[in-house]
Amino acid sequence: MLTIRRMREEDLDEVMEMEGVAFSSPWTRGMYLHEIEKRDSCYLVARRDGTLAGYGGTLLILDEAHVMTLAVREDLRRRGLGARLLLELLDYSRDMGARFLTLEVRGSNREAIELYKRFGFQIMGERRNYYVDNMENALIMWTEDVTAPEYRLLLDEMRGRYGHACS
Repeated sequence: MLTIRRMREEDLDEVMEMEGVAFSSPWTRGMYLHEIEKRDSCYLVARRDGTLAGYGGTLLILDEAHVMTLAVREDLRRRGLGARLLLELLDYSRDMGARFLTLEVRGSNREAIELYKRFGFQIMGERRNYYVDNMENALIMWTEDVTAPEYRLLLDEMRGRYGHACS
């Protein structure tokens, strides 16, 4: 069974282990501690049968939620888990007052780009030499207004496709 809930300090040992595998420039434990304590952020963990399967987080700035991170355990990718996490992050962000979501993604990360496009993110620009490990460019992606009826229909379609996680 898959459960998705807010990230807590006791999750961080597992998060840090996955972080080191998923990202070439991983965040530190202190960075996560700082982020999960913010009132204007939402960090979630996904657990399958009690084991960490993925995590993600957003930070709200005015009416924009920035997707700060999204990771799925390598052996569980391509099974809809990233989509379920993104659905939950979108719902939390909208409930916190977000009207738009934005993120940066490596231009070479085709799987992530395709996931974001399914959720209505569009490429709106590029940050040159954004990633310090290899100076790769980042694509800047944005959603339309996530409170608009059309976007809610898209989310309903995504829920039908990927289901709901238990909280």
